[in-house]
Amino acid sequence: MSLRAYTAKRHFNHTPEPKGGSGSKHHSLRFVVQEHHATTLHYDFRLELDGVLKSWAIPKGPTLNPHEHHLAIQTEDHPYDYRNFEGIIPEGNYGAGNVIIWDEGTYVARAGKAEDSQKTLRREFKAGHMTFVLHGEKLHGEFALIKMKDDKSWLLVKKQDDAASATDVTRQDTSVRSSQRVDDLGAHGKLPDLSEYPKRSPSKLVKPMLCTLVDEPFDREGWLFEIKWDGYRAIASKQGSSIALYSRAGNNFIQKYPPVVEALRSFKHDVVVDGEIVVLDKDGGAHFEWLQNWHRQPQGTLCYYLFDILWCDGRDVQSMPLLRRKALLKAVIPLSDSLRYSDHVEHSGLKLFKEMQRQGMEGMVAKLGSSPYRPGERGNDWLKIKTHLRQEVVIGGYTEPRGGRKYLGSLLVGTYDQGQLHYVGHSGGGIPDDQRKLLRDKLAKLERETSPFASTPKPNAPVHWAKPMLVCEMVFSEWTEEGYMRQPEYKGLRPDKKPTEVHRETAKSPPKQKGTSKSTELPFELTHLDKVFFPKHHYTKGNLIDYYRSVATYILPYLKNRPLSLNRMPNGITGESFFQKNNEHLPDWVSHANIFSDSNNATLRWIVGGDLNTLLYIVQLGSIEINPWNSRVGYLDKPDWIVIDLDPEGVPFAHVIEVAQIVKTVCDEWDIPTYPKTSGKTGLHIYIPLHARYSFEQGKNLAHLIALEVNKRTPKLTSVERMPEKRRHKIYLDFLQNREGQTLAAPYSVRPTPDATVSMPLHWNEVTAGLSPTDFTIKNALNRLKRTGDLWNPTLKEGIQLPKILKTIETKQSR
Repeated sequence: MSLRAYTAKRHFNHTPEPKGGSGSKHHSLRFVVQEHHATTLHYDFRLELDGVLKSWAIPKGPTLNPHEHHLAIQTEDHPYDYRNFEGIIPEGNYGAGNVIIWDEGTYVARAGKAEDSQKTLRREFKAGHMTFVLHGEKLHGEFALIKMKDDKSWLLVKKQDDAASATDVTRQDTSVRSSQRVDDLGAHGKLPDLSEYPKRSPSKLVKPMLCTLVDEPFDREGWLFEIKWDGYRAIASKQGSSIALYSRAGNNFIQKYPPVVEALRSFKHDVVVDGEIVVLDKDGGAHFEWLQNWHRQPQGTLCYYLFDILWCDGRDVQSMPLLRRKALLKAVIPLSDSLRYSDHVEHSGLKLFKEMQRQGMEGMVAKLGSSPYRPGERGNDWLKIKTHLRQEVVIGGYTEPRGGRKYLGSLLVGTYDQGQLHYVGHSGGGIPDDQRKLLRDKLAKLERETSPFASTPKPNAPVHWAKPMLVCEMVFSEWTEEGYMRQPEYKGLRPDKKPTEVHRETAKSPPKQKGTSKSTELPFELTHLDKVFFPKHHYTKGNLIDYYRSVATYILPYLKNRPLSLNRMPNGITGESFFQKNNEHLPDWVSHANIFSDSNNATLRWIVGGDLNTLLYIVQLGSIEINPWNSRVGYLDKPDWIVIDLDPEGVPFAHVIEVAQIVKTVCDEWDIPTYPKTSGKTGLHIYIPLHARYSFEQGKNLAHLIALEVNKRTPKLTSVERMPEKRRHKIYLDFLQNREGQTLAAPYSVRPTPDATVSMPLHWNEVTAGLSPTDFTIKNALNRLKRTGDLWNPTLKEGIQLPKILKTIETKQSR
């Protein structure tokens, strides 16, 4: 199949889309669906056939509903490698916009043998009626593509089978690869709200945040890991038509790197950014020596890898957590050959480090995802791990050349300690002849009669001492007992470093993971970690603590600033338990809120969630489950969500699923977004975001309206009666959970059940026959989260517009 039309529409030096790539003859046929936000939002449906991807644009997206037939407009064939493309097509290019991999998997022809699928599908494509079975993460079962009279118009049809559903599958709006949403990529310059950050002018000269050297790579929840680029660290700013580009030492790079300067002018926002200037070969490898000579002898691709943003459109965002700053950076960066976003991986540092070693790259940088930007500081939030020993050194002299060397023999180098330059070795290896001449000419201008070193070295050749003004970088095998570099090799000059700031780097151990059951850094002691809390599987208190530590980044946003009700089980699920709301004797570091209780006629001291130490402290007290309020401190009278709690009384879970789907149907009809999760026991929770816009009474009234309508449609299955004896063998539609002070298990909370089940957020298409409330436990929850990401995140964002919804309900019910 020809890719001529695909290639003709693209300029590959301006778009990151792949040029080609053929399908393999030895694997199952692949399909991919890419959500594409260009001028409008649509979905690109692609089927591998004869080495290319046959492609259709589907404006409404795929459907699992056999009664809906969605238009699919055939487009040009795409290369097989396009199935891996996820990113931003820059403005000015064909299809400019954001692309995520919405779904992917394998497929076969419905008719005939699997090994003959390609032959069958080729024939059906030519006939204009393809029938196939998809095995994806979101799309399953039998589908058909049926050609219409218009040469490019087809219909995508879901066939009736077990995978068919009335659920809108496009509500699952995250990438199956990266868990990002299509507009998270930021191609259209959509910025997050920056109003909470201070308005101030940026500093004229910013000192970059620095990294601490550690001796080994690590995996860590809450951390992100980036490539350590072998280049010049540089700060850039763009304010109106004014551009600045300078080194860590404040050296002006404007004249040295004009392509980077011109690319900075293409920013549509005023910014201050941090990154590394590098020169890449055709395989993407960085060459430091090419960078040094680039302004005199350009070779390779000069580019500026950006990894942080400090200031944007008048707002100082240095206090913004790093992960959010990187999302902001990605939203504003105008991609070009000279400007590139320095991507990262989360949690998995060991895997990235091994890849850096395999490629012979300099190393890796580890950064705490929640860290602010601290100019000029070197702490434990940013760490660097090198694949081999490297050291910046100050040149204090050189020897006469011997043997076949020209211009100079070896460089005599040192590092500063307490204001004195200490000799650390000499090296003549790794210096090309043109660099030797350049170095000799520079050092000749700096010659002095005496040694600049605190203790004069004794080289084996005549020496020329030099003022310690030049910094270079060397790689070496190890430090000797005398403090010298063994087998040092010159890598290049470092004009971006000040000589007096060059000190010998000593690697430290990575900081210990806070909050693990083995940590000594907690402000309290973890005790009785071997006590069995879940006898069926012999899960211990230590296992429970390790689970909460592992999912902390997921659960903490739903606990932040919320009062917590404790259901304490000090001896596990088979021992005695008691509820605790009032906490009179708390450590000083535990956040709390004093709230008056009408039922107790007293002010109670509630623990307030938000950080890992507090979460683990609660578990240490024997709280297996975590029960937050629906509202936050500061907005206690305005909940962030309401919940329809489906609480079965001796009813099969299949009926709970049936009722949940009716709840969704009612809410869809009333234009109300809903987010389901398992309760972790026998029921389901269905949440509706309010975002603290309305009172508890208003929220409860809406929940009551929904419950009444669902009960009206399912009177044999459901009840709104509060008294248990009046609703036996029915599902209680509990809308009273929406009163002030009520609590429910948080998403990702463990429940006190024999299997140590977890309250798990769901996609709606998972709320189908076969789902069990015991599907998710402390043993498998984290693996699921790594695959799905946080499905619950929309509940923390924009809430419903209640007046509009009430008007919709009134209109619907008056018909």
